Amino acid sequence: MKRYATRVGIDLARRSNHKAVLVCDDGSGAGARQKAFSFSHDLEGFEAFCARVMKQTGKASLEGVTVNMEPTSGVWESVACFLKNRGAEVYFTRPDVVSQLRKVHSRFAKTDRIDADTLTRIPVSLPDRLIAIVDVAPRIRALRSLSAQRQRLVEDVVRWKSRFIAKAEMAWAPLFVHLDNEARVCVLVRAFFKKFCDPREVVRYGQKRFETWCRKTAHGNTSPDLFDTLWQGSAKAAALWEEMERSGAMAVDWELFGNLLAQDLRLIENLEAEIDLLDAQIKTARTQVPECDLLEQLPGVGKVISVTLAGILMPVDRFANTKKCGGYTGFTSRHKASAGREIQGLKITKSGNRRLKRDLALAADTAILNDPELAAFAIRLLSAGKHYNKVRVAVGRKIAVRAYSLLKRSAAGEAHVAYIWRDLQGRTITKQQAKSITNELWTVYKAGRQ
Repeated sequence: MKRYATRVGIDLARRSNHKAVLVCDDGSGAGARQKAFSFSHDLEGFEAFCARVMKQTGKASLEGVTVNMEPTSGVWESVACFLKNRGAEVYFTRPDVVSQLRKVHSRFAKTDRIDADTLTRIPVSLPDRLIAIVDVAPRIRALRSLSAQRQRLVEDVVRWKSRFIAKAEMAWAPLFVHLDNEARVCVLVRAFFKKFCDPREVVRYGQKRFETWCRKTAHGNTSPDLFDTLWQGSAKAAALWEEMERSGAMAVDWELFGNLLAQDLRLIENLEAEIDLLDAQIKTARTQVPECDLLEQLPGVGKVISVTLAGILMPVDRFANTKKCGGYTGFTSRHKASAGREIQGLKITKSGNRRLKRDLALAADTAILNDPELAAFAIRLLSAGKHYNKVRVAVGRKIAVRAYSLLKRSAAGEAHVAYIWRDLQGRTITKQQAKSITNELWTVYKAGRQ
């Protein structure tokens, strides 16, 4: 086992100075622990850290020094890259591992010094938990940052849509009960709530005039049934609020209510406009990453998910094999063994990139409807009584492994790398034939269930 002679644990901070603990091992494994020290976020602080370590070790550089830290927010990258450039071996350990080990070392207290001291112990007590810092090419880093920002904006849009619907349902429940999820925030419904906030305004507008307005405002593929749904729902809501105000049960400031709805809709549209700008930037950035086009050949992987896979999985040479890549996704079960016997069927780990896991699960939903091998695998698990979410996890891991295989072959310089569609006997088929076989598999499965 590799021996880490000089170890430094850094407890990173976002709003205060970083805290570090240095241990110079004398060969016994315990080492002489130095007093904890702090250093700032700027160049002066980084240089002071290097000078302090070199003074304690008596060396002219950081070579042979092992630095371990937690990946805190975004501040860890600059520290890690700076120290790695100065010759140090830089690693990070997952926060949940550090938290559990700290509780063992100091159960009744938590300070920056204790956390930094815990990080110095990990290279000796849990060396397999050290994750090396890898160099990421600027083209991959740009794609990763853009796709992460896009995902955050998409989540914000979903939250604001939910808030808008919850707010509007207070007065328009008789309408929303008849609208499906997609229609609730479509182009016509948004224009509808910008124009009408009080249901009685729609009734006064008149049905014929209202339908004419809908035809002019609606998107080209909007179903005419939506026009009638909006009118009938408005009539029912208007009758309800006539009675509510007549009886004095509840009074509403309709002007204020309309302004709040309009504000929510403006926020949603602004966020969607930012997403469109990001999509244009991603389209430009992915021209520097041809691997995205390669990954797009995978079943269930489109333009958005291919960017996520390329940005997070690359560079692939940090994974020794497909098992390591599968473990990185977090779509693997926990390991628990005793007396030489490994316990099977445990829940998946909480590790892994959240965005990667989300996109792999979405890809799995589509992949099992297009790829015969994945469809047969999913049907086998469902027939065994597995929950659909567990099936998504298992299929998502297979997609990640296939993505790794394609990227590995491409990185090795193999010419004409492409995804090959196969039937259940392993014969090469076309994408259309794969779709036909998959449909037949699911038809037989559904008939069997009935």
